Amino acid sequence: MSALALATKPADQSTDDLDLVAAFRAGDDHAFELLYARWQPRIAAYVRGKVRDDGRAEDVTQEIFMAALRRMRETDREILFRPWIYEIAKNACIDAFRRTQNVNEISFDADDALGPADQRRLAAAGSSPDTAIDTKEALDNLCGALGGLSDESRQILTMREFEGRSYREIGDRLGMSQAAVESALWRARGRLGKEYGEIVSGKRCLQVRAIADGPAGRALGVRNRQRLARHISHCQPCQRYALHAGVDVAALR
Repeated sequence: MSALALATKPADQSTDDLDLVAAFRAGDDHAFELLYARWQPRIAAYVRGKVRDDGRAEDVTQEIFMAALRRMRETDREILFRPWIYEIAKNACIDAFRRTQNVNEISFDADDALGPADQRRLAAAGSSPDTAIDTKEALDNLCGALGGLSDESRQILTMREFEGRSYREIGDRLGMSQAAVESALWRARGRLGKEYGEIVSGKRCLQVRAIADGPAGRALGVRNRQRLARHISHCQPCQRYALHAGVDVAALR
């Protein structure tokens, strides 16, 4: 299908994989959702056969499609989707297996004391002040990124990533099918990654400070008020900047 045809004809279930890839690269995000709906059941079955743990298989399957999404944006070379997605799936399963093999267990000797090797490993794993600061900063950034999501996306991510609920449990609680949960979770993870990237890179701070530097006496629009309030709730430097710029921070809460 020509580029002009892709631009004028929306992708649908009848569109083949090659054209869906082209449509996605042309800016049609719905095209990737169609690829996901078409291939997710087969990839999920493949992963379950390799990982043999339903909960872990669900996460690995999500990781596979997130990797596919990222790689499709990074290159414009032609992709034969079926062998390409299965290659990503195979490598993801290998990585998942390696991660399970790298879990360290601490052994105890006959006197219930830690052996020298275990003592060294624990000492190396101990949190230094710098590590603790970095961890707190990462958590603050994550909270800020979560704050930028819709209520549904934040709720689904919380139930899956923090509460460890299965897709079926999430669906039962929210009145959604398992397929709808998987699709919503995929979109939420993608949005979270974008939000987190903007915060970590400093781009979000620049955007918020530009809002704070708006014309004196000019009322902030609802969207800018929400954006400013959400960001300064976890970013102390930007909160101080807004105060110095004359923003009534207390009124934003």
